[in-house]
Amino acid sequence: MKFGYTIIYIPDVSASLAFFESAFGFSRRFLHESGTYGELQTGETTLVFAAHELAEMNFKTGHVQASKSPEPQRCQTQSGGQRD
Repeated sequence: MKFGYTIIYIPDVSASLAFFESAFGFSRRFLHESGTYGELQTGETTLVFAAHELAEMNFKTGHVQASKSPEPQRCQTQSGGQRD
């Protein structure tokens, strides 16, 4: 099984993409024109940053920003492809 992608919900997608590109040399795959969703290619895994407003739409039970809660930040993960 391969690890497909992970989504991290954050306040500033563009700034996070720029940081990870600069700090780790990851390649930008996509940044939505709204600036609320972006992807980095990190090898076989795609690292996704999405704005908190998207989390609020995606989680039916609600979303609390990590900076406003003692709970850990929510992430989505997907494994894709074939088992080796």
